Amino acid sequence: PAIAVDTHVFRVSRRLALASGRTPDQVEAELMAAVPEPWRTRAHHWLILHGRYVCVARKPRCDACLLADLCPSRGAAA
Repeated sequence: PAIAVDTHVFRVSRRLALASGRTPDQVEAELMAAVPEPWRTRAHHWLILHGRYVCVARKPRCDACLLADLCPSRGAAA
């Protein structure tokens, strides 16, 4: 069991302060510690989709984000 860390998962996890690691392996270890076991397989997909459609790389759509009130990166440029 693991949380695969691609570019979307890496970016979104760091923007939401779920992880602060500088490498995919570090981010995976932090996510594995932060995400409860029953949600791990789905968390990977949730982070990918959030990164593709809402928290996009160049211009995050904070106005459309359900997590904006909790996000430490809200309104920050990529």
